[in-house]
Amino acid sequence: MTQEDQACMIADEEGCLDLNPAAAEACGASDQFALRRKAAKELSDKKPRFEGIPLPFGVVQLDLSMMGYRQFVPRLHNLCKQLGMKTGKVLPSIGFCSDENQGYCTILITKHFRCFPFNHGYIGGIMALDRHGPHAAHGDDMVIIHAPHVAYDPVNETYGSYRRRQSSTEDNKSTCCGKVSAVCAPYKAAYESALSRLCCLFLPDRSVDISVSNTMMLEPEEENDCSAALFLNYDKLFAKCDDGSFSSPVFRRGTSLVHRASDSFAAAYKLAIEDEKGNKVVAGIRLEDSDLESGEDRVYTGASSWKNGLPGRSKRLKGWHSLKEPVLKHLLSSEMFYFKSDNLHGEQHRLERVLLPQMPHLLTMPYDIELSGALLCMQSEFDCTTHSVSHDPAYKKKNLLLISGLNIDISPDGGNQEAFPNTMFLPWAAYIQLASGERRVLEPPDIVKLLFAEDTENPYAIDYQQSIQELFDRK
Repeated sequence: MTQEDQACMIADEEGCLDLNPAAAEACGASDQFALRRKAAKELSDKKPRFEGIPLPFGVVQLDLSMMGYRQFVPRLHNLCKQLGMKTGKVLPSIGFCSDENQGYCTILITKHFRCFPFNHGYIGGIMALDRHGPHAAHGDDMVIIHAPHVAYDPVNETYGSYRRRQSSTEDNKSTCCGKVSAVCAPYKAAYESALSRLCCLFLPDRSVDISVSNTMMLEPEEENDCSAALFLNYDKLFAKCDDGSFSSPVFRRGTSLVHRASDSFAAAYKLAIEDEKGNKVVAGIRLEDSDLESGEDRVYTGASSWKNGLPGRSKRLKGWHSLKEPVLKHLLSSEMFYFKSDNLHGEQHRLERVLLPQMPHLLTMPYDIELSGALLCMQSEFDCTTHSVSHDPAYKKKNLLLISGLNIDISPDGGNQEAFPNTMFLPWAAYIQLASGERRVLEPPDIVKLLFAEDTENPYAIDYQQSIQELFDRK
């Protein structure tokens, strides 16, 4: 059996919801089989070039299922027809951010669903869960398209920056999504500050000391008024006594304390600074034995470790190194710190409430935080919205399709800023609820197979120019 046949069999047996019999008959069994074979071939021919992004609700694969909006929207419309939805009776709704570069997506949705979409979205891609009633009252069949967004710069191959001709900033660039970036910014700054206030010393007896700024040792309620206060998990960083309590600092200064590192942290630090031959190497520079401080009097007075000054000035100190150095930055891993932030009540702070529990994970991932933050919002809001619509009586006895994904806005180059933005859609998951009472959640592989099985042509799409002309001609 070929790989294509295997993929087709999976699509037939595992990945597909039972479609409306009348719609399937109208489409024709042979046509359906041909479409499924075509979709299976497209999927089987694709090989991932990048590792998936691990997130709390599952791994996201960027390069297998992404499609342009000009392919996604007609496929989605044709899938709705397969589910028994009627042309002209479907009311789409969008859960998009308010940014202007989402307009092209809205135009295509209007074109293929023959009406301007209802609005389920807040800035940042958060869903307005109190709008189900008005949405359901305006149509027979319902579609909800939820998609936070992030910009992609194909020149720099980075996420989070978008070129806008309306902006007078350098290169006409600004953040995108600006809401996700603004929510993450103070936490990112607190994390970078923490890295600069943590220094390590490798001793001749192969133990490791950590210097910690006094302000980082405060209890949360003692912290000064700060919107993004970072606190350390001491049990991950510091060595413990036999009774389980933390050992006393080996040295005290007016602005910092020095503790013996835990065995796990010390092992990770030694792995980071030693090459395969056991030579001490930091930032590509081999450290000689004379660069290592004697620890004999350090245990009692700390004089040797501190005779050259304060840790943090790693260029002037022998052996002391800040965790802000690129080769050491990963040592402050996500389980070693957490954030607390008060006054996050109300819908205006809902995105921050979604991201805050996972902020250490987002900050320590090897991805642009605008991308990982938008993906986390996508996953969390799909989960929340699925529970909300499935229990709302407004959608009872109606056909409903909820689909969540990520809008990726390709930043235009400097000479082509007049064109519509090129937006890609990355499907994540879907929820289908039919008027018959059947319900099903489609996980990432399933919804991708269903979309790829649909044609990218929609004979029911409206002609914008003709429709506007008819509007002008109408008395």
